[in-house]
Amino acid sequence: METRQLESTPGFVIYDLPGAQHYVGETRLGSRLIPGNATMLVRHITYVFATLEQQRSGASVGLKSDPSDAANAVEALATELVDDFTSGKLSTGPGLRLDAKLLAPVLAHDQRNLIGNDDRDGISFNSELIGVGATAAAAGLVGGLDGKRIAIEGFGPAGLGIAREAAAAGATIARVATAKGCANGQLDPVALAEAWLADGDMCVATLSGDGEPAKPWTIWKDDVDVLFCGSKPAAMSGDGASMAGATPVVAFSAAAVSSKALAVLRAAGTPVAADFVAAAGPALGWWADPALTYDDLRAATADTVNAVMSETVGHDDGPFMAACYRAEAFLKTWQDKLPFGRPLG
Repeated sequence: METRQLESTPGFVIYDLPGAQHYVGETRLGSRLIPGNATMLVRHITYVFATLEQQRSGASVGLKSDPSDAANAVEALATELVDDFTSGKLSTGPGLRLDAKLLAPVLAHDQRNLIGNDDRDGISFNSELIGVGATAAAAGLVGGLDGKRIAIEGFGPAGLGIAREAAAAGATIARVATAKGCANGQLDPVALAEAWLADGDMCVATLSGDGEPAKPWTIWKDDVDVLFCGSKPAAMSGDGASMAGATPVVAFSAAAVSSKALAVLRAAGTPVAADFVAAAGPALGWWADPALTYDDLRAATADTVNAVMSETVGHDDGPFMAACYRAEAFLKTWQDKLPFGRPLG
């Protein structure tokens, strides 16, 4: 993993693997950013590409500036790395403290198919594709979602995508959690969408009606059939894994399961679907034929995740580790040595 310091503005760029066709990752903003905190975000994307058998790599840009100086930092970045951006070597998108408007000078050079950015009933198509992939992964763990009860930690646009897809497959949404709390009950996707779009993280208060939302950690209770997690790296800690017990887990954002949590779950024989499998859908669209439709990419996402889950779900080391082995087998076909560290929080 190579870290290059920027010269025109305080900051850095991380490139994971040498010799990749393209590098992709978020640009984040913050005066205290350090490269080490982005390592697993980068590695997650590398493993997504390996899962899809693409010789591409994760990356990350960190702008070490105050938000008040964001525009100047982005302009400097766009100028300094113009060759990487215009050649398609490096593609990026909005991350921490940045939106598409602020990042526009860089996004103007993005050569990917950006169908995933399209709005689809209040969320991006990328969030919809994560919903398709995560629910396919869950179905692979538990033999279908019809009649199953699910809980979604890190509820937001991707979580709403999961809720819609799971409900369409016959599941009941029993709980959702944000950093502000946990809402319980038989939650309707339409009500979830209205609450999220109106109130963001505070949607749990709206969904709880006259009562107070429960504490965020109660999302891990083991009274559901599947737990989805994706608020941040290491969202599921060892303590959360202990509460979850035998409940199958689907990670849907970068390194959402910590290494301690995975160890606890593996010891309990609990299956875990890897984040880089469940969230692979958006990457399928980045270099897709512009003629491909939403339905084409939805189908490609479901087919890809179903195929990987069929191959990995019965492995003695569990589906998460089996997915790692599968991705690493592809990496060995074009890298002299494997990168150190798997995408775990």
